[in-house]
Amino acid sequence: MKETLQGHLKEALKARNKVRLDTIRSVLSAIQYESMEKKVEVLPDDLCLAIVQREIKKRREEVEFAVQAKREDLKEKLSVEIATLEEFLPKQLTTPELEKLIVELKANDPALNMSGAMKLLKEKFAGQYDGKAASEIAKRVLG
Repeated sequence: MKETLQGHLKEALKARNKVRLDTIRSVLSAIQYESMEKKVEVLPDDLCLAIVQREIKKRREEVEFAVQAKREDLKEKLSVEIATLEEFLPKQLTTPELEKLIVELKANDPALNMSGAMKLLKEKFAGQYDGKAASEIAKRVLG
């Protein structure tokens, strides 16, 4: 995944797309920091994916603050950054697909609880869904 990001970084540099360039640089920096923290040369793709998701989550929170502060310029910039980062995630499950999966998990294991459902989703579909949405659906479906 890091190589993919570096390739896109070069493209953004050639295209002189500043927002995209800065966004990819910040993610690569976060990946580099994490690899130094873990004392490994190359982070596995699942950890890189988690970092990209964390960066998206951070920017979504910043968008909320930008809206409260009535900063449309910042909101637009952050929205572009989020869209850029989402390109590097695997295909995301829609809310109906996610609900169907949770219902199927419940049908297979009637004693399934919320934490068990979230654990199974994480094992089978890591990086393919919004955790907050999955949590809300699981609460509704599992009771």
